[in-house]
Amino acid sequence: MSRCFAILLILLLCPAAALAGTPWFQRVLITNDDGVDTPQIAALARAFAEVCEVTVVAPLANCSGSTNYISAFRDPEVAVEPRDLGPGIAAWGVDGFPGDCVLLALTGMMVDAPPDLVISGVNSGPNLADAYLASGTLGAARLGTQLGVPAIAFSNLDDQDVAMQAAVAHWCVELASSGAARGMTAGQYLSVNFPDGPPQKVRGVQWAGPGHQVFHDAFKKAGLDEQGRRIWKQHWWFDDGTQPEGSDVALQRAGWITVTPMRLGDLDRERMQRAGALPKW
Repeated sequence: MSRCFAILLILLLCPAAALAGTPWFQRVLITNDDGVDTPQIAALARAFAEVCEVTVVAPLANCSGSTNYISAFRDPEVAVEPRDLGPGIAAWGVDGFPGDCVLLALTGMMVDAPPDLVISGVNSGPNLADAYLASGTLGAARLGTQLGVPAIAFSNLDDQDVAMQAAVAHWCVELASSGAARGMTAGQYLSVNFPDGPPQKVRGVQWAGPGHQVFHDAFKKAGLDEQGRRIWKQHWWFDDGTQPEGSDVALQRAGWITVTPMRLGDLDRERMQRAGALPKW
């Protein structure tokens, strides 16, 4: 994917977009749930370092499926290791979860010079439909938003596809620089899913709502332990099933980059407005 084509895609997404050469942000925090040593986060950090200050704070190990979990109740201390990801990048690996990384950065490491934007990813697999509920990639973005910093989560980039890594990383800067990101208000963040490569097969970019359930899990009996207690083992799997036309799942499978606008909170405002009487105490 050429830079010109990447710019064209984002202009299709948001005609009033600014180009990456003049971003609205000066400082970004980058994290992920796959680990600080993945090639995807390195490519992303180097692309953003061309236009702004970059701080990377990401887990030392893979933490997929950790949502926005914070380990403070397990252990209030986390160990930090420096990483060299290139010029203009301050990078740290954290012996913790993505949620720990975001909290550590925003309330500790970067408290005197907070970021304008939190970037999470690029995750190795997709986070489509209901997968955002378990995703550490989305959890990190959600926590950043909860702490007052706009966020974008990027998902589905093969760690072996060097050409796609370069194209995706620079396109992420284009999206972050655009009106689609700059226009986010309090409580909003974006979830972006890339189709499988190569870059020249990407059809374009579309806004998309979440599809039907793709993430499934269940427990099955797994015998007894040494104390005679019943053991249950969790099994999980992905199954796309039948998806509605225009959903993130359907579009991503058809070769489109999907951008899904997300919002914090689970309050059912419509239900609140028509709430009935409650029993007296």
